[in-house]
Amino acid sequence: MNRFICSLIVIFITSLSLTAQKNTYSTAKDSDAKAVATLNKIKTKYSSASQQITSVFSLKMEFPGQSTRLEKGTMTQLGTKFNLDIKDMGIINDGKTVWFINKKQKEVQINDYVKGSSQGIVNPADFISQYDQKNFVAAVTFDGAQSGKQVQIIECKPVKKGTEYSKARITVNKPTGELIAMEIFNKDGSRHTLNVSKTTFGKPGSATVFTFNKAKYPGYNVEDLRVN
Repeated sequence: MNRFICSLIVIFITSLSLTAQKNTYSTAKDSDAKAVATLNKIKTKYSSASQQITSVFSLKMEFPGQSTRLEKGTMTQLGTKFNLDIKDMGIINDGKTVWFINKKQKEVQINDYVKGSSQGIVNPADFISQYDQKNFVAAVTFDGAQSGKQVQIIECKPVKKGTEYSKARITVNKPTGELIAMEIFNKDGSRHTLNVSKTTFGKPGSATVFTFNKAKYPGYNVEDLRVN
């Protein structure tokens, strides 16, 4: 388990792409208005610093020539802060410092949190803030009832070259703007499917949720890689 998997988990809030349709979609101007409105709604809802968000999820990872991997866990976030917990790994970010916790190896790495860097990608709110409708082309491919819910399925892609993923398929609860599922198709042939079984929005709780308590990890080797 490594920070790459965490990056995949938190990409659920705004990774974007597009499949082939009847029309040609190649620039941001080709996006349809409904898709842009929904994506902006997600961005506003999940990047709020005034409410704490807890999501219960499962993440299926498929790599060419390898066995499928499945991870289950929870994530709590508040603005730029978050706490991710899965079976073999944890990541805590208090907005200034990031702790990567390897439960199997009993190791903790401490890094500075740098907005917009590769470390910042594991921060859901930071990743969401990168969404700009001018940089993505998106379209609604389904709008209706699915499994008893009114949903929208959006497929879109980044306009700029050089991204690791080629497209994503996002399923959103239309009335609430909450994420239900997302598939990410990477250029290396791998696919990651995230399903969110429950999302809770509420008032901020104890600040200790976003702080690392060494006493909870006896026997762990802690390596501080911060610059200062």
